[in-house]
Amino acid sequence: MFKRIVAAIAITAVGLLTGVAQAKPPMEAFGDMPSIRAVSLSPDGSRAAYILRENGIDVLVIHDFVTKTAAALAKVDEIRARDVQFIGNDYVVLIASKDTSTFGYSGRFEFSAALAFNLKTGTNTQLLRGTEGIHPAQSGLGRIIGLDPDGQHVLMPAYMIGGSDSPYDLLRVPLNNGRGSKIGGARGSNSTIDWLVDNTGKAIAREDFSERNTTHQIKTRTTGAEWKTIYETKAPLPAINLVGISPDGKSLIVVDARESEFMSLYSMSMETGEISPPLMQREDAEVAGVVSGKNRVVHGVRYSGMFPTYEMFDPEIEAAIKSVQSALAGSAVYLDSWTDDWSKMLFFVEGGKQAEQYLVYDRATQRLTRIASARSQIKEGDVGEVAVIEYKARDGLKIPGLLTWPAGVPAAERKNLPLVVMPHGGPQAYDSVGFDWMAQFLANEGYAVLQPNFRGSAGFGQVFAMAGYGQWGRKMQDDITDGAKALSMMGWANPERVCIVGWSYGGYAALAGGALTPDMYKCVASIAGVSNLRDMLTDTRNRYGFRSASFTYWQQLIGDLDKDRDAIDAVSPSRLAEKFSAPVLLIHGEADTVVPIKQSDMMNNALRAAKKTVRFVRVAGDDHSLVENDSRRLALTELAAFLKAHIGQ
Repeated sequence: MFKRIVAAIAITAVGLLTGVAQAKPPMEAFGDMPSIRAVSLSPDGSRAAYILRENGIDVLVIHDFVTKTAAALAKVDEIRARDVQFIGNDYVVLIASKDTSTFGYSGRFEFSAALAFNLKTGTNTQLLRGTEGIHPAQSGLGRIIGLDPDGQHVLMPAYMIGGSDSPYDLLRVPLNNGRGSKIGGARGSNSTIDWLVDNTGKAIAREDFSERNTTHQIKTRTTGAEWKTIYETKAPLPAINLVGISPDGKSLIVVDARESEFMSLYSMSMETGEISPPLMQREDAEVAGVVSGKNRVVHGVRYSGMFPTYEMFDPEIEAAIKSVQSALAGSAVYLDSWTDDWSKMLFFVEGGKQAEQYLVYDRATQRLTRIASARSQIKEGDVGEVAVIEYKARDGLKIPGLLTWPAGVPAAERKNLPLVVMPHGGPQAYDSVGFDWMAQFLANEGYAVLQPNFRGSAGFGQVFAMAGYGQWGRKMQDDITDGAKALSMMGWANPERVCIVGWSYGGYAALAGGALTPDMYKCVASIAGVSNLRDMLTDTRNRYGFRSASFTYWQQLIGDLDKDRDAIDAVSPSRLAEKFSAPVLLIHGEADTVVPIKQSDMMNNALRAAKKTVRFVRVAGDDHSLVENDSRRLALTELAAFLKAHIGQ
């Protein structure tokens, strides 16, 4: 069906020509943000919008498929561009954020906003800017949950000033001036967390979660002005996830694991709250995301796994997705956006033999067209082969993972290799086949890279995830250790040349590896990692409250701050500095609002006090993800030198 793949469209106006092939890509080819990201297809399929990273600056670009021309709409250099979406065919909305602080709010936070660009007039406006009554500490002003039928207004929730209360109301916002107005009957409370609207823009469902009363409610309004509670349960965290509306508009769609250990898709009656038998369910994977369009109408689901798979309500659309995935076997193929009539579908493809790229599928012609490569400097031979592996932990639990082989090393020579163990962040996330820029950089430096999905990871069922509760630094850490040992036993890795590197939770796991298994690793590198678990929990409690969902969640994963104090301290690396024998590299963004830089400060101070070898690299002005190119180049430069010094190449 896909015998012909059309060559990439050259967009010379914005510098999207394929780079000159090199013997080895430069560091920035891996570390820099992708040259193109957040691509969105217009509802009529005539244009695509995306964020272009050029000379370290983000630019919002529109590409016209008819004229084969591109135009830059705006330079985004004082805020961080996060996402792009079409609102009808005439407006593009850019979601952006900025690290900031405000009077009366503890600490710094990431303030987000939505900017609407009129493609006919060339004008733009910040949505909700100038709207009266919005709470000054409101940080999530970039969320659009629906589109008014006139195509000129969007529906956006916002926390409003209300005395001692801060209700989460739904506002109708004109795209031309951004000043929102309240919608009758759409006033929330300080417990409201979500809204749903129908195809007329009317609010028909509202979700509340009271942290004080630990009560989760779903309310609906099908006729008249009265809201009716159709679902209510008491739990420290919401038990089900409200994700959208059914295609016929008659039911709510929820995700839950009520009849299986795997998250599945159900419908909920808007009249009674009755939950149906599962609409979409698998016994080997869970719903990792929903495919939803305008006004959050759910079209299908994406399942977890080493490769993404889809199940759709429309079997013809599902067949089209499977055909594209079959044509690109070996790569991870994600459905990104589509036209209103589903005649064209935009896919993001990564992994396999290619770096990240975007392709459009035309269902009428059955033609798959590559429109852009996100990393044009990286050619096929530069991509390290990624193998899906599985090994048994010491207690017999099967641990899935990925092994990236050094780029250019033939299979016959893959023996006794230097190994970098790279546990993922989260920890309730998982590594799957794709183009992991750091793993691929390390593969090009000559290292094998192990990415274990230790117990506690998401994507493999609730039993597997819950097996990690209270196991930070214990069984979760054992799973990582056992993976490195398994590769050594297979003869693939040299046990005398193993380092552990991680980011966020992975940074904690790296430090825990250095403290709890000091003879295992020749070096330890933590990027934006946690070092003191009790301090992390205390900060979360102080910032969000002891009844907050955030504090409840982290205590569930780590342990009770008061009852488990000693057990938590026993696996906090900054309290175990005397046990380290391997040198440590710490890298942390100074504007990190997810894991404050003080976590690396504490680790650095503890190691220095214990007279251990440590290097601390503070990255000025960047956040938890190190989104600036200079920051990532610095991180990779430091990491490459650190690894070379301790396990060679």
